[in-house]
Amino acid sequence: WNWKPHWDYNTEFMNLITERKAIEWTPNTISSKVIIKGSKARIELNSNTPNLKTYQMKEMPDVNWKDVSNAVEIVLKKDKNEIVFRITNLAEVTGPEHKVIIDR
Repeated sequence: WNWKPHWDYNTEFMNLITERKAIEWTPNTISSKVIIKGSKARIELNSNTPNLKTYQMKEMPDVNWKDVSNAVEIVLKKDKNEIVFRITNLAEVTGPEHKVIIDR
């Protein structure tokens, strides 16, 4: 192209992304959907983690992590419930913590 930009830059075929945060993401993160019915909460977890091994959970102020499935039911025993999740991949690397706070 004689050192000129390709013809389809900034056309309907290709739009250049100028914001770095639009294309870079933190790996091993979790998104959640929380459904509350009465004194129970159902938390559905989702992650696009490569080589995902398991989700882990702890209820604050507990310090011990336990393996859980991608859908967890919790009985809301306190006025403020703090539940922390993370993932572990096959190399035993953990992702950043994902906190769910339910304040009744």
